[in-house]
Amino acid sequence: MDNDIRLGSIFGIEIFISYSWFFIFGLVTITLAFGFFPQQFPKQSVAVNIAVGFFASALFFASLLFHELSHSLVANINDIPIKKITLFIFGGMSQMSGEPQTPVAELKMAAAGPASSFFLAGVYFAIDRAMISAGLPTPLYAAFGWLAEINFFLAVFNLAPGFPLDGGRVLRAAIWYLTNSLQRATKIAARAGQGVAFTLISAGVLLFLFGQITGVWLILLGWFLNQAAIASYRQMMVEQSLSTTDVAGIMSSDVETVSPDLTLEELVNHYFLKYRYGRFPVVDNGSLLGVITLHDIKEVPREDWSSVTAGEIVEPILEDMFVAPSDPAVKALVKMAGADIGHLLVVDENKHLAGIVTRTDIIGLIKIRSELQL
Repeated sequence: MDNDIRLGSIFGIEIFISYSWFFIFGLVTITLAFGFFPQQFPKQSVAVNIAVGFFASALFFASLLFHELSHSLVANINDIPIKKITLFIFGGMSQMSGEPQTPVAELKMAAAGPASSFFLAGVYFAIDRAMISAGLPTPLYAAFGWLAEINFFLAVFNLAPGFPLDGGRVLRAAIWYLTNSLQRATKIAARAGQGVAFTLISAGVLLFLFGQITGVWLILLGWFLNQAAIASYRQMMVEQSLSTTDVAGIMSSDVETVSPDLTLEELVNHYFLKYRYGRFPVVDNGSLLGVITLHDIKEVPREDWSSVTAGEIVEPILEDMFVAPSDPAVKALVKMAGADIGHLLVVDENKHLAGIVTRTDIIGLIKIRSELQL
C-alpha cells in the first residue's frame, strides 16, 4: 500500500493505483493515438488522435475498475469483505479478507466480473451505433467502438478456465461443489491456471520470433498468471493449515506492559533501551489503554520527557492492531500482512490484554504442520 496512490473510496472500498499503472496508461494512449486511430482514420489530425486516445484509455481503466467493483460488491453481499482495489500494469485486483465459504458464493463472485465486462461492451457498442446513426464526428464513435471490442475481449479472456482468472474461479466452484473439497478444487484450478499461463507464454514467444512486439506482453502476462496461480494455491494451503487453530492456542501471555503514570524518560531508560522493543502496551489496572511507540516519544521535545507521562500521549489501538483470543490464526496472519507488522495484541471482550501473537509464532506452526502433513 505504501507504493500505491489512494484515489478515494467507493461503497466503502478503498481504491488505489500502482505506479506501474501510469506506464500502461501511457502505453495504451500512445498505441491508440499513433497506431490504432491513424490506421482506421488516416485523415484525422495528430492532436485529435491524442485527445481521443487519452479519452478512450481513461474509459478503459474506468471499465477495469467497474469490473473489479462488480466482484467486490458481490463478495461483500456474500460476507467476503473487500478492503481495497488496486489498478496496476496488468489490470485490476481486489484484496479479499478471506476465501468464499461456499461454492455458490465463489461462483457468484467470479461470474460478476465477466458479466460486467459483457454489459459494458454492450453499452459501448450501443453508444457507437447511436453516434454513427446521428452522424457525429468519427473520433467520438471510434473510441466507443474500440471500448466495446476491448471490454468484450476482457470478458472472454477472463473466462479462460485457469485460476485465478474468473473462469478459473468458476472451475474451482464447480469442482468444489462436486468434490466438497476446497483444497482439491484449488489445486486443480491452479494447475489449469498454469496451463493457461504457459499457453500465453508460448504464443508470446512465437509472436516475438515472427517480429510481433505484442508477444512480449503475452510472455509477461503469462508469467504473471503463473506466479499468481502458484501464490493462490500456497495461500489456500496456509489457510487450510490454520483453519482449526485460534489465536489463543498460539499466543504468548507473557507481555511486557507499561503503566500510564511512567514518564517518557523512565520509559526510554527502563523499557525501550532495556528491552529494545519498538512499542509497548499501556495498561491501567488490567485495562488496555493503547500502545506507545518510539515515534510517539520522538514527537515530544526532549526537555519535556521528564514531565510528560505515557498516559498523556498514548494512542488508542486501531482495530488492525489487535485480535481476539477466539479469532482464527489465519485472521491474525492476514491482519499482520495488511498492516505490515510482525505482531498483534490479543485483547478480550472486556478490553483486557490477554497476550501477544507474532508472525513467527504462526509461521512456525505452518512449518510444523506442513512437515508432519497435518
